[in-house]
This record gives sequence, C-alpha cells and structure tokens, in this order.
Amino acid sequence: MKRMQKVTRIVGLCLVATIGLTGCAAQDGPPITEVKSAAALQEQMAAGVMVIHALDAEHYAKGHVPGAINIDYEKMTPEMLPAEKNKPMVFYCAGGMCPVGRMAANKARSWGYTNVSVYEGGIKDWRAAGMNVEYGSEPRP
Repeated sequence: MKRMQKVTRIVGLCLVATIGLTGCAAQDGPPITEVKSAAALQEQMAAGVMVIHALDAEHYAKGHVPGAINIDYEKMTPEMLPAEKNKPMVFYCAGGMCPVGRMAANKARSWGYTNVSVYEGGIKDWRAAGMNVEYGSEPRP
C-alpha cells in the first residue's frame, strides 16, 4: 500500500512538472527582448519605437513615459495594435514586481507581433532615472 502511494506521488509530481514546463516551450519567431534602462528606452524612442503603457487609464493619467500610448492589458485587442506585425513596440507598467508589461508583450507575441520588447523597470525606473514624466489621459490608440 505504501509503495502504491509513493508511486502515485511520483507520477503526480511528474505530471505537475510536465504541465509547468509546457509554458516554457519555444515560441515561433524571435523572443521578447528586454529594454534594460530608461536611457536605452529613450534611444529606442528616438528611433521610432511605439511605447505602450499597459496599465489602466487611471495609472496612465498619474504619470507615464512621454509619448507612450495607453492600452490597458485587460482590454487589449489586436485591433488596438499596429497593422504592421513587425512594428517595434515596447510594453511597460509600474515596474518593480508589476507583471503587466510582460503579460501584454506576451499577448502581442501570441497575435504574431515579431518585434516586441518589455521595459521591466517601468515608470518607477523611468522616474528614478530623472526622466521627464507626462500626466493626463491622452493619447490613446
């Protein structure tokens, strides 16, 4: 009986590990890249990257990267993103432990966008770097 319980536990653990690793499978196309700093994001902005604040309008109004558009991750649809699938886009959120920027980037990748990045530092890092911050609820896509 004890042996059967042990086998059942091992099989269960293997199943959980297999399910967990399924999300780690390779995606088609290039990976999501990370913008490492506010200065790096500023350089990309000068080159014409589309910057997307992925939190809701209330957070956007309280301060965002200048020129960033607001696309709330929870309401994001492919129609809100550029028709051009290789348009460079950088998603961000609050920074720190906020996962929304990465989640939005993953969603865009799943829709076939190939030039997707995430600025993990978010608005928190942007402010800490002494960069200008815009306030208000415009622009939106």
